[in-house]
Amino acid sequence: MIRTFALASCVALTGCASNNLYQWGGYEEQLYAAYKDPTKVETLRLKLETLLQETQQSGRRVAPGLYAELGTVYLQSGNRPQAIRYYELERSTWPESTLLMSAMIQNLERLEKGTQGDKK
Repeated sequence: MIRTFALASCVALTGCASNNLYQWGGYEEQLYAAYKDPTKVETLRLKLETLLQETQQSGRRVAPGLYAELGTVYLQSGNRPQAIRYYELERSTWPESTLLMSAMIQNLERLEKGTQGDKK
């Protein structure tokens, strides 16, 4: 009886253990640090770029929202073309984000056109 219970417990615990589907690479901690101290946004950008590169090279799928987060970091620094690039990557990787990412891209493209029109 005790053996059966022990075996059942082991099987149940093994079933609960799972491999992480995505690699987050300390994303949450870095994001929190950047929100808490805006001088750490550059560190967040570098960590996200490294994480995305490593994930892509390993053949794994990039976690949902990471492309968009990096795009937002670029947007906050004033680099709209890079923001658009990463929003497009998020949209193509995660179709669930199509409506939001398309709206973000359209708004940024509209701003880019307005800025270019001001320069003429």
